[in-house]
Amino acid sequence: MSHGNKITGGDNVRGSRPPNQLATADSAAEIHLNTQLVKTAADTHTTAEWRMVLYENRTLASAITAAVTGMLVGYPFDSLKTRMQTHHYPSLLACARRSIAEEGIHGLYRGLLPPLLTASAAKSLSFSVFEQMKHWLHQHDPRAGSESLSSLPNFQRTTVGSVTLTAALSGSVAGAVIAAICCPLELIKVQMQLANLMDRRTSGITAAPKTTGQTTALGGNALTSEPVARNRRVVPPRWATSNLSVFREIVRRRGIFGMYYGLNLHIARDASGTAIYFAAYETVKETLRRATGSETTGVLTHLLAGGTCGVVSWLLIFPVDLVKSTMQSQVLRPTNAQAFASAWHCLRDIYARLGMSGLYRGVSVSLIRAFPIHGLNFVVYEWARATICRLARRPE
Repeated sequence: MSHGNKITGGDNVRGSRPPNQLATADSAAEIHLNTQLVKTAADTHTTAEWRMVLYENRTLASAITAAVTGMLVGYPFDSLKTRMQTHHYPSLLACARRSIAEEGIHGLYRGLLPPLLTASAAKSLSFSVFEQMKHWLHQHDPRAGSESLSSLPNFQRTTVGSVTLTAALSGSVAGAVIAAICCPLELIKVQMQLANLMDRRTSGITAAPKTTGQTTALGGNALTSEPVARNRRVVPPRWATSNLSVFREIVRRRGIFGMYYGLNLHIARDASGTAIYFAAYETVKETLRRATGSETTGVLTHLLAGGTCGVVSWLLIFPVDLVKSTMQSQVLRPTNAQAFASAWHCLRDIYARLGMSGLYRGVSVSLIRAFPIHGLNFVVYEWARATICRLARRPE
């Protein structure tokens, strides 16, 4: 009986409270529940707003994601490419071995900061200009609505040819815009990548005159093939200790407009290269889509189209890139000490001494990295874009 009374008393604890306390407890619970509901609704509303903001800027967000990923993976290859373009190495492997032996792995990432910080902005701007130009051309196509549209050049993207034409024109505009903005950053990057080599050559540490059997590098930048000690490290010159110091040195020697040294070559490379790049990507992508009879494209299509456009664009514009890098590498030399007076002089000299193969010095690095890096670039871009659209529950 005593146990039964205890149980009964426990069950009636709530009932033993005064009515006013019960009302207060119920009101507090209701207020707490309402507060949680309001908070949940507010969070849901905020999340929905952010998803819509992200959707409206899906091109920017997707391009930034792809740019950072591609830059971190591909920058060491770009550094080796620049070295092989402006200095002589027997092979890509020899260039990589010597660079790592003298500067370590981190040496291949010298000058990474400017392009890493600006790659996202440049890539997003490039893709944005490209997409806007496609839309503008589509809206202002004088042949829109023509009965013989399929047989005439147009921007309606109804045929593979119109897709190619639209992408090429849009890409050229995007490339020219990016070149005008990024030329100073590209110039700093080249100086940072070549700082140790240029300082070593001018100080006479490991540079040597051309000997029998040794190929002359661009601009007389010949390096000996003597072995380098494993523990030896080359200290960069004082003017190349940071990106800011390079900027100051260029401005000190050439003035603020010296930051645009080689701008004409930069525009020529990026306008033509970006036109080829986007045209090749969209052409391959559209061709594969039509071949499979699908309304959408998948990862494999993006990988193949991206890799193809990377290889094709580099093969066609590499000589321009080589001349640009060679000309920009001499920005800090006195005018009377520069190897080339103009881009045309540089091109003729390289061709006269090294033939057509000289115009493709270092192309192996670009081609090795082109397919995987640009394939990855578009896979990430298309994935990020599709993910944002899916989160916003909106069409692409």
